[in-house]
Amino acid sequence: KAGFDEIQFDYVRFPDAKGVKFSVENTQAERVKAISGFLEAARTRLTPYNVFISADIFGYVSWHNADIEIGQRVDALSPYVDYLSPMLYPSGFNAGIPGHPDPVKANYEVVKQSLDKALEKSGTSPLAYRPWLQAFRDYAFDRRIYGAKEIREQIAASEAFGSCGWILWNPRNVYSSQGLK
Repeated sequence: KAGFDEIQFDYVRFPDAKGVKFSVENTQAERVKAISGFLEAARTRLTPYNVFISADIFGYVSWHNADIEIGQRVDALSPYVDYLSPMLYPSGFNAGIPGHPDPVKANYEVVKQSLDKALEKSGTSPLAYRPWLQAFRDYAFDRRIYGAKEIREQIAASEAFGSCGWILWNPRNVYSSQGLK
């Protein structure tokens, strides 16, 4: 009613902490049902307002058929949102991805291949994706500053994939025009 044209659900996931007690058995089926059920209910309640719905998902979800213990599976979430926003920060792939054990040296590949994998799982359109891209210093590998080159590589991968856009993230909210056209 306030005029927002999109509701983006951030961190719609189960905690990855060990030893947490839940009201139902903590299985993949229950976690996925809880997260997709929440998004389904949100869509139902938001439909009268004619808003777009998006959800942020963890980057590794693109690479796994399982929910990686957080309740997110691309195939289960995509029917209930207009856009999925995988967090494809190369620094976040601390275990690497196939062919790229040091993801900060492969910014384009991490973003493009992760989006390709997510698309295979969702069976939707590239236009249903709007990835989060890294605009902050690496914290997991060599501590490199993410400047124009690194940002441009990620944007180029998103554009080559055909996504409907991309979002930069910096936890300090410090942004510049580096890497932008």
